[in-house]
Amino acid sequence: MLVSAAKQTWRALKVWPAAGRWKAALGIALPAVVIVALSGYLGGWLRLDPVVDLPSALIAAVILFVIPALAEELIFRGILLSWFATVSQRLGNWLSIGLYVLWHPLQALTFGPPWSAIFLQPSFLFATFILGIVLTHIRIVSQSLWPVIAIHWLLVLVWKLLFAGPFY
Repeated sequence: MLVSAAKQTWRALKVWPAAGRWKAALGIALPAVVIVALSGYLGGWLRLDPVVDLPSALIAAVILFVIPALAEELIFRGILLSWFATVSQRLGNWLSIGLYVLWHPLQALTFGPPWSAIFLQPSFLFATFILGIVLTHIRIVSQSLWPVIAIHWLLVLVWKLLFAGPFY
């Protein structure tokens, strides 16, 4: 089953969605972005504070594409979603979302940097839950990992570069 999940993940990486699917993905993501932003503002982990150091911003953009966007999406919306869906699509969706949410406090409690206490805040976990639901839906509808990788990357990048998201 794991080999089948890896093959499905590989297929989802080889699919580049048509323009209409990208537009649909953004249409689904935008309301979630508003909810995430509101949660971040109310939780205190989202406030306007742009980074002015361009070299650091460019390095961060590359790093944030690889980790968390590419790595987490390959794991949670790729391998795990495909693997769990072999038992039940609905159960697979919720298991991959739940593990995605739980991954963040696990990160904070095991090897996270000092600022990772943000990952333990209920408002952050709520935002992660909403994002997990939306990204899972987009992955299933688009049949591709690229929209979810791009959306995840853009959200984390904007948070880190414009809204005082902590750096490593």
